[in-house]
Amino acid sequence: MKPKKKAAKPKSKRSKMPKWFPIDDEMKELSAMLEKEVSDWSDVSKRPMFGYQGLYRDGAIFAALPRSRAMKSPRSIMFKVASVTQATLESVNRDSRVDTVSRMPGAGWFFFELDAPSAVQGALSWLGRAYEAAKK
Repeated sequence: MKPKKKAAKPKSKRSKMPKWFPIDDEMKELSAMLEKEVSDWSDVSKRPMFGYQGLYRDGAIFAALPRSRAMKSPRSIMFKVASVTQATLESVNRDSRVDTVSRMPGAGWFFFELDAPSAVQGALSWLGRAYEAAKK
């Protein structure tokens, strides 16, 4: 008598979990520099979240800086623009360091690649836009 084959497991309908990347010491330093700068902005608070430091303006999250791991790449930070306009999308498309999944108008998270220490100024610019968009 042949052993019965087990039925294949049905695929989960839940989307795949994002891949996490460990970050190196240089990225930890860059992230800490950004955190220190942004923490001085008016009405900014911080909360740890899943290996990141969440940055909030008046309770609305606008950025997540990696502390131990990152999502898109080992060199990426995340920021959220509360209402993405066509002008914002055009700016995103002109900056090769910025990426998003949807590239559609509406609220959305973006990734910024800190591909070099010199990219900190660009990151601060995008964080500033996200901070402004988080105004109530």
